[in-house]
Amino acid sequence: MNQISRRKFVRDGAAATLGVGWTTGLFACSPTDSALEVLNRKLRGTLLLPKDPRYNAAATTANGRYHAIRPLAVAQCEDEADVVTCVNWCTEFGVQPVARGGGHSYAGFSATTGLMVDIRRLNAIAIDAKNGTAVTGGAALNRDMFDKSVNGPFILPAGTCLGVGLGGLVLGGGIGYNTPWAGLTSDHLKASRIVTAKGDLLDLDASTNEDLFWACRGGAGGSFGINTSFTFDLVKVPVESVAYYRFEWRGADAAAVVLAAFDQLLPKAPAAFNAVAMAQAGEIGKGGPREAIDVMSRGHYLGPVDDLRDLVAPLLAAANPTKRTVEEVPFWDMQKAWTSEETESHSFGDISRYAAEPLPEKATNALIELLAECPSRSEKANGSIWSLGWVGGEVVDRFGPAETAYVHRNMSTLWRPTTVWPNDAPKSVGDELQEWTDEMIAVIAPFTPGNSYQNFPNRSLVNWQEAYYGENLARLIEVKRQHDKGNVFRNPQSIPVG
Repeated sequence: MNQISRRKFVRDGAAATLGVGWTTGLFACSPTDSALEVLNRKLRGTLLLPKDPRYNAAATTANGRYHAIRPLAVAQCEDEADVVTCVNWCTEFGVQPVARGGGHSYAGFSATTGLMVDIRRLNAIAIDAKNGTAVTGGAALNRDMFDKSVNGPFILPAGTCLGVGLGGLVLGGGIGYNTPWAGLTSDHLKASRIVTAKGDLLDLDASTNEDLFWACRGGAGGSFGINTSFTFDLVKVPVESVAYYRFEWRGADAAAVVLAAFDQLLPKAPAAFNAVAMAQAGEIGKGGPREAIDVMSRGHYLGPVDDLRDLVAPLLAAANPTKRTVEEVPFWDMQKAWTSEETESHSFGDISRYAAEPLPEKATNALIELLAECPSRSEKANGSIWSLGWVGGEVVDRFGPAETAYVHRNMSTLWRPTTVWPNDAPKSVGDELQEWTDEMIAVIAPFTPGNSYQNFPNRSLVNWQEAYYGENLARLIEVKRQHDKGNVFRNPQSIPVG
């Protein structure tokens, strides 16, 4: 295998930008002078080098924490054949390939110092209304899927952030406001196409390359190849309208009792109920740090408003809200309300922890005390604690833990301490918020299984292999050995070869 150094890449990239060489576009040199020129010549798409004015936009990840990780080049693939070309080139020259779809990896795993294989042009979506299926490109976004299905008879249970890649979502599981009644995104995956480390373009389904298909339903992206398309079974829209609620409270005392009440509510709630609860540290005013905590719970119910009122009554009994809304909303208007657009780029970090049972009162109280001590409490730099009641119930649990690579069945909620801060904040701001997140998880950990959501990866997890994959890890390693023994596709938390 030929090995080319970073120095040679940088030198060749600079020479190309200065017009010393390659013959097409920015490039004007002999085709034998540079390994990158070999790739440029073979691509139908576009190869961007660091001095290209389009490079920064193409290379920058969504999470500001990883903006400093820059690729040697960005290969903007035109089609599946370009993806194959990139993988074969990386194998030949000993360069790490990393796929880029949405670019939202929480731990920066869509960033690389190798070759960024940008598949964002593979974003087409075709919905077959007769059969209730959809075929999507490997880099289709939540936005693309939403725009194609909105106001129609079918929906794919997916995420809420419109800019997130559907591929990254489905490969790691896929949770959102429709999960309890409709299931995980990965539970609706019927087929996929993937470019493996050998440069093979494989079709995957339950009877073709079935082990690799199994791994793509929860084994997360970045380990087995680059998925170029997905086929989904869609879910028929079940009702014309839903019952919606949103309650808001203020202060640490309300936060503790509301989160506890929500925690107790979830195990008994029907699959038709889909909700979250959250408490966030705000700017400290005259009332002090304990008063400056904003609390919220919101969700919807596929049933009558009166039934929803009965379901959420424990939240109102726990503490008197400052704002309350309970109303009937058209189904697709509710879906539009759940979606969120990205604003300006920022840095963020999460550690998640699945819970099978409600936390004891002492743990909930301890979480809120830590929330009151959050080291940053501005609008743009703060911490919050979420309970995502999207992860359990009879629909999600119709699959056993080993039936797909997504192992986290039979859970009640997903606790998620989350932090945000500006990209230009001092390093100490992010460090302190991350230390605070670790303290929050330390409170939760003794009362929960050691499971974390692989789509909220965190580089500080010591036992991440077991946390993400549990009993499925051994089989995932076998699939990795079969299809990528040389560990071509890798990141700091990819499936190991052994």
